[in-house]
Parts: sequence; structure tokens; C-alpha cells
Amino acid sequence: MLTAAAFASKLIFYASSLATAGAAVHGALGRTIGRGWLLLAAAVLVAAAALRVFVLNAQMGGSLAAGFSADTFGWTWAGLGAQTTALVAAAAAAAAAAIIRKRILYAAAGLTAASAFGLAGHAAGLEAPGLAPFVVALHVLIAAFWVAAPVVLWPSATLADDDVAARTAQFSAVAVWIVPLLFLSGGWLLLRLTGGIDAALSSVYGRLLLAKLLAAGVILAVGAVNMKIVSKQLIASPVRGRKALRAPLRIDAFLFFVVVLLVASATTFTGPDP
Repeated sequence: MLTAAAFASKLIFYASSLATAGAAVHGALGRTIGRGWLLLAAAVLVAAAALRVFVLNAQMGGSLAAGFSADTFGWTWAGLGAQTTALVAAAAAAAAAAIIRKRILYAAAGLTAASAFGLAGHAAGLEAPGLAPFVVALHVLIAAFWVAAPVVLWPSATLADDDVAARTAQFSAVAVWIVPLLFLSGGWLLLRLTGGIDAALSSVYGRLLLAKLLAAGVILAVGAVNMKIVSKQLIASPVRGRKALRAPLRIDAFLFFVVVLLVASATTFTGPDP
């Protein structure tokens, strides 16, 4: 029961963190999403962060009822306090950005949410973490930018044809430079957390993270098709282009969910060898 609760809480936690950070990053770049969606993502992020603290406290006490126990809360907060505080601050900045629409608030929300992942977790728990927490923050920031693509680029009826084409072109122009960093940082973290390629291939934890990178590779391939073919269709034939854009975005959304599932599995059911 506790393991299932931990898995579910991490799934919601990772998804809401990436959604909030991704929307914030795109807002900082001038591509905002609906106010209601960002406020919802920020609210879910706060709830998910609180739920994660509750579940960890329950695990420390050995039962779900122990989630409310003050006896173990000090230990729980020592592990998650800094990250939880940062994520609540990020959610507050995102909510303020949704209302005020200032790029500085979007940027603060995105950077704070991504940086929070360097404050707890396997990378922060290394005996000598070194650059690992900073690389985690960079990895999450880029991943959030990418994960938000299905929402930011969705060709809704409220967007003009020129806006759809411009958003797609702008996204591709940024992605072509930063997505390679996502794979480099992910590969570096895989080796750093597992101790090397042999250990990564021989451990369940390493294989799950490798599967995550492979899924991201498929998403990259879909994105390449989007950049090479769909972008041209959006200009030549907006109606056909809009229809063609929806398919890869749906595939991306599904594969992003698979990636989050793999990460939640890796951090719940297993972990790096000591």
C-alpha cells in the first residue's frame, strides 16, 4: 500500500512539476498558455508537493496513518523541506505570472521549479554530489520546455494560422539547440548515478533510465518530422498543416507520459546501488 501510494504521489508530483515549469518557461519566452491552465497546474503542484511529504512521512512511520505523525516529521522535512519550499515558491510565482503576465515572474517560476529538483533526490543524496544537482536542474528545465510542447503548440481554433506556424517555428528554433543538452545531461546523470555504463546496463534502475532516454529519442524523432514536414505544411496549407500537427503532438503527449512513468518507477521501486 505504501509503495503504491509513493508511486502515485511521485507520478503526480513529476507531472505537475514539469507542467508548471514548462508553462512558465514558455511564458518567459513570450508564448503563454491559458491563465486557467497555469493556475490549475500551480495548484496541483502545491498539492502534489504536500502529498509527497505526507507519503514519505507515512513510509517513515510504517503506515498511511503515520503520515500525520509529528514523531517522524522532523526527519521527513529534513529530506524534503528545501525542495518543497522551493516548489511552493515556484507555484506562487507561476500563479502570479498567470494573473499579472510578467515575463520575469514566468522565468522565476520555471527556474525555481527546475532548481528544486537539485535539492533532493538521488543526485543530491550522492556522497559527493559535486555538479550533479546543477545538472539535474538543467535537465529538468529543458525537459519541462519540451514536455509543454503539446499544449503550447496545439493548433486551437482561437489561434490564427500565422500564430500556429510562428509558434512551431520558434519552438523548433530553440529546441534544435537545447534538446541535445537534454540528452547529454541525461546521459551524464545516468553514468554518475549508476557508476558507469556496465552498472547501468546490469541494474534495474539503470535500465529504467536507459528506457527513459530511448523514449525521449523517439520523441526527438517525432519532433524532427514535425520540424521538417509539418512546419512547411503550416505555411503552404494551414488547414492541412493544423491537422498534420495534431498527430505528432498526441504521440508526444503519450510518450512524455511514458517517460514520467519510467522515472517514477525508477525512483520508487528501485534506486542506484550504494
